[in-house]
Amino acid sequence: MFNEPSSAPTSDSEPKGNSESAGAPIRAGREVGAYNTLVISDLHLGEDLSPSAGEANTLHIDIVERQLISFLRYYARRREDGRPWRLIVNGDMVDFVSIAIFPDHPDFAGHNASVEEQEFGLKRSPSVAIAKMQAVTKRHLGVFRAMARFLSRGNRVEILSGNHDTEFHWKGTQDAFCAGLATAWKGMPESRRPGAVSPEEIVVGVSFHPWFFFEPGVLWVEHGHQYDECCSLRHQLYPRRPESDEIVTNVDSAGVRFVTSYVAEAEAQNMDMWSFGGYLRFAFGLGLRGSMRLAFGYYSFAKTLLTVWRAESKRGPAGQKIRQAHEGRLVALADTWAMPLGDVNKLDDLARKPVVNQFGKLASVLMLDKIAFYGLGIFLALLSLVLFSGALALLGIVAGGVVGGGLSLWSSRGREVDATATMELNSERILGIVDAKFVTLGHTHEPVARQLDSGSWYFNTGTWVPTGKPGLLRCFTHLVVHHRASGPEAQLCQWRDGASRAFTPSWRAGAIESPVERHSRTGADRPAVIASPLSECSE
Repeated sequence: MFNEPSSAPTSDSEPKGNSESAGAPIRAGREVGAYNTLVISDLHLGEDLSPSAGEANTLHIDIVERQLISFLRYYARRREDGRPWRLIVNGDMVDFVSIAIFPDHPDFAGHNASVEEQEFGLKRSPSVAIAKMQAVTKRHLGVFRAMARFLSRGNRVEILSGNHDTEFHWKGTQDAFCAGLATAWKGMPESRRPGAVSPEEIVVGVSFHPWFFFEPGVLWVEHGHQYDECCSLRHQLYPRRPESDEIVTNVDSAGVRFVTSYVAEAEAQNMDMWSFGGYLRFAFGLGLRGSMRLAFGYYSFAKTLLTVWRAESKRGPAGQKIRQAHEGRLVALADTWAMPLGDVNKLDDLARKPVVNQFGKLASVLMLDKIAFYGLGIFLALLSLVLFSGALALLGIVAGGVVGGGLSLWSSRGREVDATATMELNSERILGIVDAKFVTLGHTHEPVARQLDSGSWYFNTGTWVPTGKPGLLRCFTHLVVHHRASGPEAQLCQWRDGASRAFTPSWRAGAIESPVERHSRTGADRPAVIASPLSECSE
């Protein structure tokens, strides 16, 4: 069950403290200036455990793991200005959506699985989330060991929920994560040295946040999926289906479950950008058997989303209960962060309305409008062949094509497939509500650093996954925030050559430069995204 607002606290959404698994007071580690901060996002650990994952997926996640271990080891060994580090993992650290647990899993013997669950995997329930978390801790033991070492040096880890790891709302999932950290630490030789911290002390440094992290006057961090209407949740602090413990379905989670995790050649990081013609070409390239599998996945995808839309449009007392639980957690968040409730409500109102709550947009996402309009064009062309002959028939065919294609283009006008612009706009709005110099989001996988009209900065920390967009040379990006005597400074960096480097999109593999060369760069060769005059991200 999702915990009710009055129950034992498990995260920021609860009023009385941190999760029992982390064991620390909820306000621990939030003193302004007490920590220097690292922000990373979109690691997607476990994506290689998807049923459709191939050798390329495994290779890419292995690259993520090696780079992340190196990153954590580097910052575990050093402090700057005597301050420990706070690592904020800004959503989608674990890709629960891509991982599938099937009914033959030993933990679910006797589970009365539906036909859908037998084909696509068990649904997103608390017990399934724990099984997925345990699979990730086993698969990525090296990451958990590196994080445990990082925590053992007096640093902290703040975990925010994204659209692919909403499961961290559950206390059981948090406990499974912390148990993985504790187990990893126990297996390390340094944990048995005299004076070493205990496994219980390791997990004290971990906190979970269902929405945002806020360092007043300095930093606002959230994943940003609430500004993407295909990924947003109607009630993000209580994201469950009425009359069920399952997480509510949106376009993103349904697409992964029924298409990209079902069809081996599908790419989760790219397919959301494809056109109708792109899908047809993809299906043609799969051959007969592959295209039939894709068609069945698409049918299940469309059927599920239409079922969700129908249920969402007829919410009764159960839906009202969920709304009340969400509002109760907004009150708890306002108390936790010492923020006016009105400000928290304004921030919550910035979220985009999910596509599954808007039939017109849902029809567009499912491309039902395009199917209908192209069908109309074909019908008009065939009708012309029946009624006319010669030039008139040819003219009718052309007219049918123009009508179908034109209506299809018209229907695409309001469809949003890239939330980048919306997220930047909302960063301005956030700064109009909260006191911060830097707003940091994730989700889009596209690294950004841009100074806003107010003089504050908007950052997007990109992704650590080299597959798909934006590509190998633009991944491993992160934000470094230092507290200096002159005030906080932030810089978007890239983990490269064993250190955090100023992020330079034109960087080429193997290019090594001296400090003199670095400072002599001009024009397009300069690091593209520097928020403050730091010569290096970590010097």
